Amino acid sequence: MRFLISALAAVLFTAPVFAQGLIANYSATPAGPVHLADITIGETLEAKRDEYGAREFDRLIRTLSSDLQRELREAALLADGEGGATLHVVIEDATPNRPTMAQQGGTSGLSFQSYGRGGAHVMAELRAADGSLVATYEYSWTTPSIQDAQFANVWTDTNRTFDRFSSRLAASLRDAVNSGS
Repeated sequence: MRFLISALAAVLFTAPVFAQGLIANYSATPAGPVHLADITIGETLEAKRDEYGAREFDRLIRTLSSDLQRELREAALLADGEGGATLHVVIEDATPNRPTMAQQGGTSGLSFQSYGRGGAHVMAELRAADGSLVATYEYSWTTPSIQDAQFANVWTDTNRTFDRFSSRLAASLRDAVNSGS
């Protein structure tokens, strides 16, 4: 019986958790509040730095950081002091709904009246204080229809993706911490 329970726990423990599009894989039991490391830009998005403009990357990082801090704080999972696990987040890709200032300046015929489908792809790793991997998270979303974007600002759908990623990650982490598995 113990073997059966242990085997079932191992399967459930390492299996991915799908929380409305969030893919969360836990390889260990997360414990308590976490620190949020500096958010980084992935290679795919980094390749668009000249096209989008460097200041847009700062804007994206600030927005995602703010969303994650808010959601982790509301879930009582944002650490204040030293020690504990650290959440490392990477913005792998992002697509604006409207052209950035750099895009408008670099492409003739492109204006703020132009719009398209936007969204983002975000990944994260939760690492214990000793550096061991506790969990991975992944979330992607793109607006399904260009008609949804006609009233959007530059980063509307990317911001929506960040907000959803943040709330779903915090909920998944809270559930994993509270269940002890």
